[in-house]
Amino acid sequence: MSARRLHDHLNAQDSLANLASHVRQIARVQRAYEKFLPTELTQVSRVLNVKQGVVVVSASSGAVAHRLKQLLPSARLALQESCGEVTEVRVKVQAFDPPRITASVPPRPVSESARRELLSGAAALDPSSPLRSALELLVARAKAKG
Repeated sequence: MSARRLHDHLNAQDSLANLASHVRQIARVQRAYEKFLPTELTQVSRVLNVKQGVVVVSASSGAVAHRLKQLLPSARLALQESCGEVTEVRVKVQAFDPPRITASVPPRPVSESARRELLSGAAALDPSSPLRSALELLVARAKAKG
C-alpha cells in the first residue's frame, strides 16, 4: 500500500474537501490578522471563523474586545487587502488560555541582619505554622542566593 499525504485524503471526499478549504481560509485570514495587529493583541485574540465575508474574532476579555472594536475599521480594510472579500469583522468575548508571558523577577538581596530578624520572628511562631515555614524557606533561599 502506498503512502498518501493527508492533503490527498482530505480532498478525496467532498465534505472533507470543503472542510479542508474552510480551514485553509481561516488560516490565511489568521496570518493576515497577525500581520496587522500588535503582538500584544494577537496573543490574546484569534480568528474563530470566516463565513460569507464575515470574520469572527475571539477576544480573551472584555478589555481586549473593546480595543479590537476600536481597530475594526482599519482591520477590515487590511483583511480585505490581504484576503479578498471581507465585509464585516465581529468580535466575541470567549475565554481561552492564551500563552502566558511570564515576567522575570530579578532576585532581591536580603541582608544578614534582615535574615536574623526573620528567623527570630519565625522562632516565636508555632512550629506547625505555615507562616513559620514560609519565613524559614525565604531565609534559606536568601542564603543560597547570597
